[in-house]
Amino acid sequence: MSYRPDESNALIYAEGAWLQGAIVTGVLYGVVIVLSVMCWRSLWPRAQSHATGYKTNRFLLCYVAFLFVVGTIYVAFNAQITQLGFIDNRLYPGGPSAFEEATSSPPLNTAFVVSDWCADLLMIWRCTVVYRDTGIYFIIVGLGSLLFLGTLITGTLWLVIVSTPVQSASGWMSFSLLFPYLCFSLAINIFISLLTVLRLLYHRHRISKVLGLGHGAIYASFAAIVIESAAIYSICSLLYLIPYTLNSPISYAFMQLLGEAQVVAPLLIIYRIAVGKAWTNRSTTLMDDNSIQLRRPLDLPKPPPPAAPLNVEISFHQEIARDESIRSPKLPYPLLESTEDYANMPDTFGRAI
Repeated sequence: MSYRPDESNALIYAEGAWLQGAIVTGVLYGVVIVLSVMCWRSLWPRAQSHATGYKTNRFLLCYVAFLFVVGTIYVAFNAQITQLGFIDNRLYPGGPSAFEEATSSPPLNTAFVVSDWCADLLMIWRCTVVYRDTGIYFIIVGLGSLLFLGTLITGTLWLVIVSTPVQSASGWMSFSLLFPYLCFSLAINIFISLLTVLRLLYHRHRISKVLGLGHGAIYASFAAIVIESAAIYSICSLLYLIPYTLNSPISYAFMQLLGEAQVVAPLLIIYRIAVGKAWTNRSTTLMDDNSIQLRRPLDLPKPPPPAAPLNVEISFHQEIARDESIRSPKLPYPLLESTEDYANMPDTFGRAI
């Protein structure tokens, strides 16, 4: 006996994509929790101290806390709308997938857009950092500001339109406006990522030219390029946009993952900054002082304790050699062989001892 519902394979596949996307989104939220704790542990001591850059560390600490709240709101309301579609409204015409597509959750959409704005801002800021002390620094700043302004306008329009009563009856407006908004955001991220990667590779070339091959790997390794350029966010955007253009239901799963990927990518960048492995303002001073700042002063390893003093004991043993050529003074009595001879030996008065 089969308990398979009387639905087409395409509809079941679409419903499975929605459900699996919600499950994997919960897994990514676990990654957000771990990264947030790691960032807090690294930034908290620096934010409490009054060392150089403590204001920046305090701002990053608040930024991490805000990202964590946004990610929590997103995963909570994503779980709620999944429950509404698969449990509370399981008899909705067209099934849970039709309900998911036609339903709009204002807190979920707001968390999605705000996390995207946070990721874009951090990306643009990191790009300006790596291009500091260059001739095109102000061009990068102006271009980044214009790009973020475009993302801000398109995201706000999408939030306003999907929150109208018309959207509650049909979900076409949600996806029709989400697609161009994400395309614009993806174009920004790809462009900014390419600028960041080019600067990293150029800096590696400079370091290798001065200090030799291998010394620039910390700035241009595969992990550094992926994290510093927020490639995780760009890859997840492509994983949603490409299936969506092909009208594949798998895009429903990647659309949910994108909301948490927008939080994971900035947290990875902030963690590299907190542990002193990210690009800093001193990274461009290599050609001036031939020095590379690999770690912050607080992260330098402590010098080993002084070794205990080495105690060396020298003893001298005196060895006496007898020279027969030197005669000892004569004794009044000859040397005796045993104690009995001493007993029978007369004293000075002629008596036995």
